Amino acid sequence: MKRFTILFSLLLFANVHAQEKLGIANSNYYPISSIFLNPSSSVDSRTFAQLNLVGANAYFFTNQAYLPNFSVWQSLKGSLAAPTLSTLKLKKFFYSNISVDAPIGVVSYDEWGFGFFVRGRAEIDVRNVPFELTNALLNPNSVANTKRVDINYKNLKLSEMAWVEYGLNIGKIVHRDNDVMITAGANVKYLTGINIFYANLGRLDGFMVDTFIDLQKMKGRIRMNKPGWNTGSGFGLEAGITYKKMKGWIDSYYAHSKKSGCKYVDYKYKIGVSLIDLGYIKFKTNTLKGDIDGAATINNYEEVNSMQEVMEGNFNTSLEVNRPIWASLPTALSVQGDVNLGKNFYLNGTAIAGVTTARTTGVQRGNLFSITPRYERRQIEVAMPLTFQRFVYPQLGFAFRYRSFVLGFDNVFPLFIKKDTYGLNAYFNLAISLFRNPACRERKSKPFIQKIKEGTQFILHKIKPKKQKKNDLNIEDKKKKVVTDDCPDLTGPDMMDKKEKKKEKRGLFKRKKSIEDK
Repeated sequence: MKRFTILFSLLLFANVHAQEKLGIANSNYYPISSIFLNPSSSVDSRTFAQLNLVGANAYFFTNQAYLPNFSVWQSLKGSLAAPTLSTLKLKKFFYSNISVDAPIGVVSYDEWGFGFFVRGRAEIDVRNVPFELTNALLNPNSVANTKRVDINYKNLKLSEMAWVEYGLNIGKIVHRDNDVMITAGANVKYLTGINIFYANLGRLDGFMVDTFIDLQKMKGRIRMNKPGWNTGSGFGLEAGITYKKMKGWIDSYYAHSKKSGCKYVDYKYKIGVSLIDLGYIKFKTNTLKGDIDGAATINNYEEVNSMQEVMEGNFNTSLEVNRPIWASLPTALSVQGDVNLGKNFYLNGTAIAGVTTARTTGVQRGNLFSITPRYERRQIEVAMPLTFQRFVYPQLGFAFRYRSFVLGFDNVFPLFIKKDTYGLNAYFNLAISLFRNPACRERKSKPFIQKIKEGTQFILHKIKPKKQKKNDLNIEDKKKKVVTDDCPDLTGPDMMDKKEKKKEKRGLFKRKKSIEDK
């Protein structure tokens, strides 16, 4: 076992994946999450304004080992079985991600979308670890009697990075014609670095026989710094565009605006494309940069006192202290498709592919594809994402939203049944939502106050205005209303002029007065 310790003492296998909250990331009512998948989603959102109060996400996934017959409720009781090593002869990985959402605000109005956000993120990314290596490290008895072990490893990678990001979101309707709408948006971020650890074994070729080790080629590098607040800084950018086929004409449509009667026009389907987490962090405090290149032959590894002795005697090494380290964010491309099935049912498909490679200093995003049916209304939303991590490993999740509270899981089976479990995830968000623009609300007539004298005092009385029916006429209007006959009498009083009518009235008045005098 000592020979493996000498060869791979610098290698760890853990892989962190930036989980995307796919149960809520495509919601039309939750822009504080959707803007991180596609920044243009802040435009024409079903929610006028939303403010996140607190949120968190924790995600773990691996094909290295599994928890046999795992159940969340059994683990809470303290009965948890030890992890079991996977026997699948595949390259091993382990994904994990922890993030905390601080205040996040988004407003959708007229042709625009605006937002701001503060988030803390920590990610680890390790991949390309051969099955033989992990099996030897975790199960040394399996190779105890092996006479010869061939070594041919490429791009074994371990990276971990933590940072805080402060950003602004802006989006706009850039095109509308008949029933077609195109929106575009972007997130601009300032980044505060906390720590970086990156190790890459680019090449390791050779073999081992008993106590003899022949390393024909070994090339690797390490980048790290001492964790601390503001040990680095940088910038990030995210951009997205969305094409919508609407259910009605939108030439004069404005979201949450009285210009278009405050009415929302739904879509038949939409397609979005986005570039996420493009950027870097420059770490410059308490940094260490090391490189190694060369070959070595060890006749008897049992006589080797330390790894340092092997390195100094056989390899070309370089070491630099307090030199800047440029680290990449987990850049990725994403495509989203959403179909309106009617009656508040939708079907979404989302694909994410990492752009950076294992040789890039920084963390690398994992590939995935998901299919998510969901039912959404203003007060409630339910989604069940079926996600294929690395396009291969399936997980069935569940997400639930009640108004502005969200609770979701990427692997729902451990909640209900005992099952061999390779990954766990949970996330939640608590926010305040204003679904309608206050200016769009119908204003009721306010009562006015009138002073009324009662005895020697004046008392204030609230008088509510009476609602007037459309077909109801005032008394004055009734008095003024003149009913005409279709066939008027041409000799009758209707045809008299005003002077004749006045004379007739005067004559009637004089005759009546003379009768009263008598």
